[in-house]
Amino acid sequence: MKRSVLLFLFVSFIICSSIYSGGEASAQVAEVELQQFLIEINWTSDELMDYLQFHEVSLEEFDSITELRDFLGTPITSENLNGLLSEYNIDQNDLQTLLAEFGETIDDYQFIEDLNLDVEFFLNYQEDFIVVNDFLSLFALTEDEIQTLFDHFRSLEDESRKENLNELTMSLDAVNYLRGADQLSTEEEESLLSLWNDMFEALQIDASFFLEKDDEKIEVELNDLIEKQSFDGYNLLMFLHNYEGELLATLAFSEEMFDSHLMYESLEHIVEVASLADEYHGMLQTAKLPVTAAHYLSNILFSLFLIISGIAILVLVKRRVNA
Repeated sequence: MKRSVLLFLFVSFIICSSIYSGGEASAQVAEVELQQFLIEINWTSDELMDYLQFHEVSLEEFDSITELRDFLGTPITSENLNGLLSEYNIDQNDLQTLLAEFGETIDDYQFIEDLNLDVEFFLNYQEDFIVVNDFLSLFALTEDEIQTLFDHFRSLEDESRKENLNELTMSLDAVNYLRGADQLSTEEEESLLSLWNDMFEALQIDASFFLEKDDEKIEVELNDLIEKQSFDGYNLLMFLHNYEGELLATLAFSEEMFDSHLMYESLEHIVEVASLADEYHGMLQTAKLPVTAAHYLSNILFSLFLIISGIAILVLVKRRVNA
């Protein structure tokens, strides 16, 4: 009996190891196939790596060229492009105009699924972006800077993004009476500047502040501005960097803006950009299946085989005992 059980266990171990490690051994895209695929879609290796990085995955996560193809999607053709135009009831000029509003062109897209996702997002939130762009332009913020902020917010870690945004939104709602206020009291300014600081921390922004007049710039702390009776003709410049020191955007406030509802509403609109970025990130995650899904099958088979092996051993042992 012992010899039979040991033999069965050994064979089971070999089979299970093959099932479990088979995927690991082949967990790579063959270089020859990869290069052929890149030629097929007219991409360089760098372009592929940039694309995968945008979607927060790496080439090493793919087991085969087929899995990589499935993840990337379907190359754009005249046929599927016309199908997309028909689906959204727009023509080629409409598409070009829509993409241009968001700094894109049709040439920026390789796969029809990516184009479809962006067209859906742009159409759904076009009015929101128009409002945000128009309002933040009051503070000298350009569309390129708003796009840079959007990209920064989209790249933040998932675990903290939604929670921080929800907290910021609730905090803003708690003082929404400041919207439209012509003059803020000292207490209201303190509360509002605290919210700005909360936003910087939650959205991983490193901010610096300068009073500027003509060619003169004086660096100041945001909280110190509350104590100033007057800006003496200076404007407030707010430089927003990411934690790597890269400049994301620059906002400019006059003294009148700083003392009014515009300080609240400018913050509100920046948080709105972050919320739009979060919505877009969610759409991206939904559209792109996780590359780890292919590994689940081998893990399930491995676990299933272990269970069957265990049952078989118990049956074998029971028969031996009864005999």
